[in-house]
Amino acid sequence: MNSNPPTGDIFGSVANEGLKVAGTVGMIFIAPMLFLMAALGGTPGIAQSPASAAAIAEIPPEHLVVMQQVGAATGVPWQLLAAIAKVESGFGANMGPSSAGALGYCQFMPATWAHYGADGDGDGISDPFNYRDCLPAAAQYLLDSGAPGDLRRALYAYNHSWSYVDHVLGIAVSYGYLDPAGIPAQAVTLARSRIGLPYVWGAAGPDSFDCSGLTQWIYAQLGISLPRTSQAQFETTLPVPLEYLQPGDLMFYEHTYVSHERITHVGIYVGNGVVVMATQPGEFIKEVPMDNSYWARHFASAGRPVKGPTA
Repeated sequence: MNSNPPTGDIFGSVANEGLKVAGTVGMIFIAPMLFLMAALGGTPGIAQSPASAAAIAEIPPEHLVVMQQVGAATGVPWQLLAAIAKVESGFGANMGPSSAGALGYCQFMPATWAHYGADGDGDGISDPFNYRDCLPAAAQYLLDSGAPGDLRRALYAYNHSWSYVDHVLGIAVSYGYLDPAGIPAQAVTLARSRIGLPYVWGAAGPDSFDCSGLTQWIYAQLGISLPRTSQAQFETTLPVPLEYLQPGDLMFYEHTYVSHERITHVGIYVGNGVVVMATQPGEFIKEVPMDNSYWARHFASAGRPVKGPTA
């Protein structure tokens, strides 16, 4: 979350109220293209990232087709559009208006829709409640805000909240989005997307976790299988000296409670001296500084998850 007040907030409201921006368009170029693509069944020669099991389970099939078409036409990852649609309206289940007046599939303010509104299906109507119209409009706004080169900046422009950015990117990764920076960046995105969820002993997600359940879940989304306990994860990751620590590495802690095992806790390093972890019952997943006196005292070592055997 940006600590500065939203001075000159072009959304016309506080954060977390959806897409509330004003700007210039160019949807005249996208709408006919999307309409033609729909008629032809897609754009030949443009590779589509496959939908994950979570995407197939959650996204209405007809919505998914349009998301992939818009992604191919604009270069905006379709998984990002899908994640926005889930967060903003639950794929059309709750289209407002919000308390700020935002409405529709992607929660546009009426004045914003006047600029970015699209006729994505070629029916002669630009309708904010129609996902075929909203998805290309949202894609155009993201393009104007820095996508696909800087998705975090584009999402922050969409909604002035870094927690929103992390949440949307986490959903996008779960839908199959592969960050060009690779697995470490995706692991960090997923870790941050779980911040604020409750610690529950024995839980392994997706809505509550214990410490090793969190790290296991994160890497499972990325195709890397980790064992269930902190000790077992310690034994199956590659040891990493602190001077070579990278975001996405696991941080192992010893003797945080009475146990026959040495390693009793694990978190995930997200960079800048910060670890995301599920700490204990009654608390929530949060960021903890590496130099926190308690955790520094119990720190044992760091490890890097890898695909396949570690030896």
